[in-house]
Amino acid sequence: MVTAKLASRQLALAGGAVVALTALGAVLSSIDPRLAGATRPHATLTGSLGDALSILQNNARVLAAPFLLWLFGFPASRTGRLAGDVLVALLAAASALPVGLELGRWHSRLLPFLPQLPLEWTALAVAISAWLAARHNHAQPLQLALLAALTLALLAAAAALETWATPHRQTWPADNRQDWNGARDARALWVPAGCVRAGFCAAGGPLASRSHAPFPSLRSVPLARLAGAVRATSTTRPPQGGIA
Repeated sequence: MVTAKLASRQLALAGGAVVALTALGAVLSSIDPRLAGATRPHATLTGSLGDALSILQNNARVLAAPFLLWLFGFPASRTGRLAGDVLVALLAAASALPVGLELGRWHSRLLPFLPQLPLEWTALAVAISAWLAARHNHAQPLQLALLAALTLALLAAAAALETWATPHRQTWPADNRQDWNGARDARALWVPAGCVRAGFCAAGGPLASRSHAPFPSLRSVPLARLAGAVRATSTTRPPQGGIA
């Protein structure tokens, strides 16, 4: 059984690593803003249940990795433990660095789109601590199941916050919607070419989808996207905040 003191130490270590990686990303983009995305933060969600479920699905899929490593027996061998360490480290970096890069460039302008970040980062830390416990044989199946349930609960709460506590993009009646295959309407909030009303245009090309955890969803936390910080969260749908 994992003692409370040891579990707390592992969680603190995991949380410290996530915060440090986020801070590193912020410092790097403060030095060179080009490392972050060029699209200004803007609303991309409509506040629907589908948004929340999509965010939850993407983030849960990413944060399932540490638990699957245990389930597939990676802690049983030295090679497996080393491979698991590398995978979990990449997961943490791919989730936290892009968020830090975006925060370092956009600062307070991005904050209205990230009320869920503390919950997502806590979920990420819990998942990482579960791997630490498993790789050192400090946890039993029941304890890992409880950590998995806690991770899922945190992600569900984070998805609800991101969906209903952030700015929403404006929607229009069906008969006023633009033809997404070509025609552009001046009233449209965002269009295929990447423009979001006057003064809110990104580089040429369609807005990318986001939401993977590298969790936040790569679209939201946690979790998984580098290449110029495609978004400031973790999954694969259009990221809230419009970081794409």
